[in-house]
Amino acid sequence: MKQVQIIMGTPVILEVRDSEAKQEFFDEVFNYFKYVDEKFSTYKEDSEITAINNKKINERDWSEDMKTVFRLSEETKELTDGYFDIVTPTGAYDPSGMVKGWSIFNASNILKGHGIKNFYVEAGGDIQACGKNDKNEPWCIGIQNPFNKKREVVKKSLFN
Repeated sequence: MKQVQIIMGTPVILEVRDSEAKQEFFDEVFNYFKYVDEKFSTYKEDSEITAINNKKINERDWSEDMKTVFRLSEETKELTDGYFDIVTPTGAYDPSGMVKGWSIFNASNILKGHGIKNFYVEAGGDIQACGKNDKNEPWCIGIQNPFNKKREVVKKSLFN
């Protein structure tokens, strides 16, 4: 089963290869992505991140998910020597670069919690794959060289 929905301004693709796949699992994952979008979208006036940027909510009142994303963002900033930073040039917070990967990881855990072993989740190019694809082979993902206009694949990984 494969389904696609536009969430967070990007296609979110969910493919589950297990025979135990149920529509309710798809609904749960897509609803989770909608929850993340409502909380972290810098484009939504009523999102928690917008309230933080507008100084309408104190840090002690942030949700646990917001605190987690900020902690992970700070760790990533340190690991990248400051290259990754959710603070924009205007001083606002934009955790979008962290949120997609974090939410995909959490969505995969939702599926694993239902006993699903073979699946693929993608949101705007960020991917989590587990088990085998429809050909009963490990998922194969290629990473394109961003510096080579010939679309060179610099890394090809098999997931199992």
